[in-house]
Amino acid sequence: MKRRWVEQLLALGLVAGAPVAGGAEDRMVPFWPQAVTDAIHGEIDGGAALRTVRDLGRFHRVHGSPGFTAAAEMMRERLIAAGLADAAIERFPADGTTRYAHFRSYLGWNPTEASLEEVSPHARPIARFPDLAVALADYSQDADVTAELVDVGRGAAPADYAGKAVRGRLVLASGPLPLVHRRAVEERGAAGFLSDYPNQRTAWSGDDRDLVRWGHLSPYQTGNTFAFMLSARQSQDLRNRLAAGEKIVLHARVSARMVPATYDVVTATIAGQERPGEEVVLTAHLCHESAGANDNASGSAAVFEIARALRSAVARGTLAAPRRTLRFLWLPEIAGSQAWLVRHPEAARATVAGIHMDMVGGLLATTHGTFHLSRSAESHPHVVDEIARAWLAAVVRASERYAERGGDAYAGLAWPSGSRESFLTDLRGVEMGSDHQVFEEASFGVPMVYFHDWPDVTIHTNKDLPENLDATKLGRVAFLGAGIAWTLAALPDAEAPRLLAVTRAGLAERAACAGLRAELSGYARDAALIRREAAVVTSATLRSLGALWPSAAGAAGTEEARLRDPSPMAPLADSDGRVPVRNPDVRGPLGVYYYDHLAEMLGPDAEVETALARRDGGEVLTWEALNLVDGRRSVQEIRDVLTGRYEPVPVAEVAEYLDLLARARVVSWR
Repeated sequence: MKRRWVEQLLALGLVAGAPVAGGAEDRMVPFWPQAVTDAIHGEIDGGAALRTVRDLGRFHRVHGSPGFTAAAEMMRERLIAAGLADAAIERFPADGTTRYAHFRSYLGWNPTEASLEEVSPHARPIARFPDLAVALADYSQDADVTAELVDVGRGAAPADYAGKAVRGRLVLASGPLPLVHRRAVEERGAAGFLSDYPNQRTAWSGDDRDLVRWGHLSPYQTGNTFAFMLSARQSQDLRNRLAAGEKIVLHARVSARMVPATYDVVTATIAGQERPGEEVVLTAHLCHESAGANDNASGSAAVFEIARALRSAVARGTLAAPRRTLRFLWLPEIAGSQAWLVRHPEAARATVAGIHMDMVGGLLATTHGTFHLSRSAESHPHVVDEIARAWLAAVVRASERYAERGGDAYAGLAWPSGSRESFLTDLRGVEMGSDHQVFEEASFGVPMVYFHDWPDVTIHTNKDLPENLDATKLGRVAFLGAGIAWTLAALPDAEAPRLLAVTRAGLAERAACAGLRAELSGYARDAALIRREAAVVTSATLRSLGALWPSAAGAAGTEEARLRDPSPMAPLADSDGRVPVRNPDVRGPLGVYYYDHLAEMLGPDAEVETALARRDGGEVLTWEALNLVDGRRSVQEIRDVLTGRYEPVPVAEVAEYLDLLARARVVSWR
């Protein structure tokens, strides 16, 4: 997208800004006295965060499983030991029937053991659970089967089974697991299957043929049999032998059941003193497979380290108690966020902004993942973006000085057991893929910045291990997150003018990006939209700053008023003036982990991919299109906002997507 590469042209400037003039030269962050950043730094321990990752990695943390419950209990106990006395676990039914708004919960899973062995022609073990946690696909169930193996290729389409007898047999397939189960087991009577369904695509895909991917059957299908996960090397060996005419007989034994369970959410707070009813939230999803080190023991450990460090600093008196309440949440990914927010509607209204952490500790040389800090959604512009930019710049500068000049490792935010490289990172626009997309969805409207490594060649595999993580990176991320959160929760009004100056500078850079996009646009109306929406974003960001810090409200308001109420754009000849209205029963994103609301409403085989979704960045565009449905904007006006803030899109593509949502009763037409 043109917007993306224009931003990249200015990326170096985004993290290399000079300190604000007027006595801020000796401050690490312009709007905090050095004593505050020193106090935060003095409490953060990247080595301790890595030890927490190792401890979490012992649990196979599938939603609604004993492993997740054990990890949640460990987190609660450690929070209490760290002085967060109100730490608790909230449990929400995960039983296949309870709904959280439109989202229907799915069942939990209780696995105990499983094994896959070759009986003939060569007796040998192939896979065993829990020795290899990813060997057994989630939501597999009890079985004791001895059967011949049949290769069905992808196994996702009826044509894959042409001329192949699979009833009562085991099949080897590489397609999506729930679809293979449907085609092979439910429709054709196979006893179960083996899968080498590939991981997310990256530039390194296929290089490591011994990766075993974490697999999932449908948690809604109570008739599940089982699936075992294989590496590419294992599956290719079996395929070659079958192609050569060998008859391979396997024995599969599974002890596991899908059961009613709960989504367990760990919560703790540091209470605010002046405005306790206003909250700053920090979130991480506590799941995944064991060890699930970077995804997402790393984010969970970093948020715990922030909670422990800030609580300790307040207890020691090196930091005064915050003005606003800090809330920390560890959840089952996306589903837990949906359940918690639906059951706590007051929480979203009380939350001023937040931070979400998902994969934040990977060693670049091993995982090939760069750290990214994504801004809040363009539909929710907020000063948290500029606060995050300033803290990110401070961490990058400190790391660069140390890497390039040596000297004091502590000043360089480096830990003895960790790396010494510069903090390789960027600041970018909103991206999908984790719990922040629930919190930021228009139903809840919490502006959040999102910390994440991407890509990661070990994600969702047996090699996502603590050995691939870096204590220094975890420490830097925890320091960064603590600084952003502490600014939102505790910055005194007296420092707000400095924050306003930093915010103006950051917004000026964003406006410059927008101006460049407008100049490069080949369509005058779109160029005008880009400039208009840049002014709207600037105005909203300044308004959010003034709402949090009354001392800056006057100055921010004066500047914001100059930008307010942009002139309406003339309608196009092909303008679509229909106004979509949101169904109040649909709150949160349409896809919630395994749940697909469009498929539930329109049928599993319905065509739901529209031209807007197929665009590069289409996942963001469709999510934002629904966010912009407010009962006042027309289709044309929604298109204009998307064009101004993201990229030019035809009104017909927006109309097609909203028509799809109307068929699924997500929206209606006024």
